[in-house]
Amino acid sequence: MGHNGRVRRSFAGLLFGVAFAFACLAISGFLLHRTAFSPSRTSGEAVSILQDEEVQREAIAVVADATADQMYPGDPTGAALVRQNITIVASTPAGAPLFGQMLTDAHAVLIGDVAGPVVVAPEQLVQITRDERAGALPPLQVVVPTIGSLELIDGVLGWLVPLSGVAAIVFFVLCFLARPERGALFRTLGIGLVALAALAIIFSYVLPKFIPPLLDDSAWARIPALMADAGLGLTLFAAFVLAGAGLALFMASTRMGRSRRWSTPVSTYRYREERSWS
Repeated sequence: MGHNGRVRRSFAGLLFGVAFAFACLAISGFLLHRTAFSPSRTSGEAVSILQDEEVQREAIAVVADATADQMYPGDPTGAALVRQNITIVASTPAGAPLFGQMLTDAHAVLIGDVAGPVVVAPEQLVQITRDERAGALPPLQVVVPTIGSLELIDGVLGWLVPLSGVAAIVFFVLCFLARPERGALFRTLGIGLVALAALAIIFSYVLPKFIPPLLDDSAWARIPALMADAGLGLTLFAAFVLAGAGLALFMASTRMGRSRRWSTPVSTYRYREERSWS
């Protein structure tokens, strides 16, 4: 019974390790998708994104070049005023959100969610230029590259994250049916949470921060990196909590092991043998 119990606990520990590996894969993929492949969140970070000089310069240029001369043909003073208005809107916290839809669409085209180019409606141009004349202009079309590697990763994450989540649940259920040893369970969970803390930083910050700009040199390719910067505080906080919880569980499992050793009945055979020699 003792041997069978040890085998069963070892098998349960293996199941738990597999389950947690799938859970880490699902959570890491979710964090990467949330940072680099969620254009719906881009509009809310317009202020942070437009603080980047390259993105701000590009956004101002594409709107100003397409509208200023048409709104004030042959009038350099009017064209300069339009450019100045656009710059003020893009560089202030109150005005940057007016670029939100344009940034959201640029992010979607970048990762292949929608086909380009990005279309900026005349109603949006009026808000961005602060000039009613822009309402009479045709929609602005902004060329944004689609990065094939990001499109592929986005597609893989679309099925990898849910499948990994389902697999994690299945293996967790099998693990608890096998009745794992509590100390070993805490120890594995503690190590896993520390590993998950490191993976959270890698997938939520490091990969979206450095990979997309390497794949394309356009200013729009910096959007995922800037999204990672915007969420860095939350990422570090979550990683700190996960690592702290993991270390606490690991230390608890160590104390549990010591308690079991001290509470194990001591064999009296050796004691009786020593008494017989005295």
